Formats: sequence, structure tokens, C-alpha cells
Amino acid sequence: MLNAGTRLLRRIVVTVLGVVILGVGIAMLVLPGPGFLVVALGFFVLSLEYEWARSRFEKARQKAADLADQAAAKPLYSVFTILFGLAMVAAGVVWIVVDTLPASSPWSGGSIIFSGLVVLSTMIVSLWQARQARAAGQPTPAELIERRQQAEHTESAEHTESTGPGRPAAGP
Repeated sequence: MLNAGTRLLRRIVVTVLGVVILGVGIAMLVLPGPGFLVVALGFFVLSLEYEWARSRFEKARQKAADLADQAAAKPLYSVFTILFGLAMVAAGVVWIVVDTLPASSPWSGGSIIFSGLVVLSTMIVSLWQARQARAAGQPTPAELIERRQQAEHTESAEHTESTGPGRPAAGP
């Protein structure tokens, strides 16, 4: 059993690490990189200590998986994503080798390479899952997402129809 001091130190380390990873993930939502995957990782780290982070981790993990599955569903998106991942790996190598580039260092180049490898591995897993589902005669993950979205849209439309536009739903 951990004593109070060790528990507090663990909580501080997990919190700082989780917030840093979460911040990097949020930045990657607009910068090159696998933003939703890194956000999910940040919430996963925080979920080791915080209950509220567990549900957010699940939502971020699902969003990252949905995006990867949707990219795997369309050949053009798959090709673009694979080329993007390879380009990130190449750019990371260039960032390490060419000293005249801004912020050129093994750290910045390594982080770009890591991001490219995460993009590639996510795409490969999504393509593999889609192939496995097709081989088993099951719907692919992207098809399941599409069905879920259609069901939500239909449910929302039915709710609007039953309550009428601009009128609140009747209470219980």
C-alpha cells in the first residue's frame, strides 16, 4: 500500500504528465499530427487518477477510432493518409539532418517522426479491421459508424416531428 506522500507525488506526476500530453494533443488538432489520438492518450493518463477523465478518454478514443475508420473506408482518403504519414516521417528526418531549419533538433524531428508513425499505424490497423470485417461478412467499422449516425439522425428527426419545430417536448 502506498503511503500518503507517495500517493500525492503520484497524483502530481500523473496530473502534470496528463495535462502536458493533453496540451500537445490539442495543439495537434490544428497542427500536423494525430491530435485525437494524443488527446485520448492525455485523458487516459489523467484517468489513472481522475474519474471525470475516464469518460472523456472513452469519447476521445471513440472519436479517434471513428476518424481512422472513416479514412479507411474511402480509398482516396486511405492513400492520402498513408502519404501524409510517410511525408511526416520524411520531414522529421529532414528536421534532424538539416541544421539550418528553424527549431532543427533531434527532439523536434523525432516528434514529427513519431506523429507520422502514429498516423501510419492507425491507418494500417483501420485498414486491417475493415479487411477482417469484410472477410467475415460483417459490416466494417466505418459502416457501423454510418449506421449509428443515420439512426441518431432519424431519431432526432422523429423527435422534432413529434414535438414540432420550435416547440418543447412534453414533460413526463
